[in-house]
Amino acid sequence: MLGISPTRAGISPKASMQARPMSGSTLSEQFQTAVCAEVESRRAHGLKAAFGQVARLFGLTERRVRACWHHEIRRVSADEWELVRARHRQLLQQRHDQLAHEMELIMAAIQDDGGVP
Repeated sequence: MLGISPTRAGISPKASMQARPMSGSTLSEQFQTAVCAEVESRRAHGLKAAFGQVARLFGLTERRVRACWHHEIRRVSADEWELVRARHRQLLQQRHDQLAHEMELIMAAIQDDGGVP
């Protein structure tokens, strides 16, 4: 007879998945998301140029970046993931610092004009 085991009744299969470490598919999704975000931010000059820029940025091949863009990646090596993760974090920190600097300049301009502090 098939059915739910009485010991598992009422236990969500998703609950056990949340306690586990990330699977390879989750890592590959995050890898692709990080690469795609950089491609999207550089897409103004064309998609092919963006693929080349991101490939140089992360130390990947253009073919690998294009595969990420089309969500065709199945496996990501630990070295490749660490390199992209570290570089993506570094880029986000640079953007954060740039925006913080621009906010300081705006606040200084407002105060100089006698605006609200």
